[in-house]
Amino acid sequence: MSEGEKSRKVRKTGSPKVVKRPEAGSMKPEDIKEETKSEIANPKSEIKMEVHHHPEVEKKGLKEYVLEGLMIFLAVTMGFIAENIREGISDRHKEAEYARSLVDDLKKDTTAMHYSIRRLNANLTSGKKMIELYADGKLTTLPDTTILRLSLTSGLSVDIIFNDRTSSQLKGTGSMRLFTKKEVADSILQYWNNQKSIEQVHDRFETTREEHRRIGYKLFNWYYFYYQNVNKKSPGSALWQVKKAILDDKMLPEFINVTANLYNTGASQYSLRLKMQLSLAEKLITLINTKYGSENE
Repeated sequence: MSEGEKSRKVRKTGSPKVVKRPEAGSMKPEDIKEETKSEIANPKSEIKMEVHHHPEVEKKGLKEYVLEGLMIFLAVTMGFIAENIREGISDRHKEAEYARSLVDDLKKDTTAMHYSIRRLNANLTSGKKMIELYADGKLTTLPDTTILRLSLTSGLSVDIIFNDRTSSQLKGTGSMRLFTKKEVADSILQYWNNQKSIEQVHDRFETTREEHRRIGYKLFNWYYFYYQNVNKKSPGSALWQVKKAILDDKMLPEFINVTANLYNTGASQYSLRLKMQLSLAEKLITLINTKYGSENE
């Protein structure tokens, strides 16, 4: 055998044998079933299942439990303390805001009280003079314009409206607890209490003043002042020439009695309460400015 033939045989015997699978279209149904059964019976790959094992947990001793409990307790306590500190800072900020707002209201109150006190003083001055002139028997001898002026100005209305913007908030929301400075809190409460007394005295004063007006409308020619206060007429006008101030002398004693009652309430109660309230307001403004700083000034 020649060397060429041997080499061809070697290549034939050494080369791998390739088995071609028949195409799907050329395979018979019987062959497909046999091949499927063979693959199921002899799978080419195996599926490996992994099994997870739980690690063994080491049992804790009593010390560990106590330590953990202590740590939790400390964490809760520190959180509670931090929250209290935060609320304390917030409350102090609100306290200062309420103090500043209260000072603004007090300043408006003092302006209103100064006006009311001046008006009440004019009322008391006219009432006192009219009572003394009547007691001396000289009232009816005065010029008619003087009688009308005294009788009218002896019963002026004296109203006072306090600014309760901040007070209503402090009372309605229970925020008075924010004022930790006892002296300030006590002064605020004293101011509010005296304000209630003023309202009660004002009601009594107003009731008497209305009676004073009711009698005066029948007794005096007040139209002269009421009309000329709105309609400014020249001195030569007939409206300026008052012929008679007193219309019925018999009603004069009743009017003087009511005037005396009004004077007594105004001088002994109303005036004292208003002046006290004015003093309390001024002192409270100074106190708040001292305790909470000059920013309230």
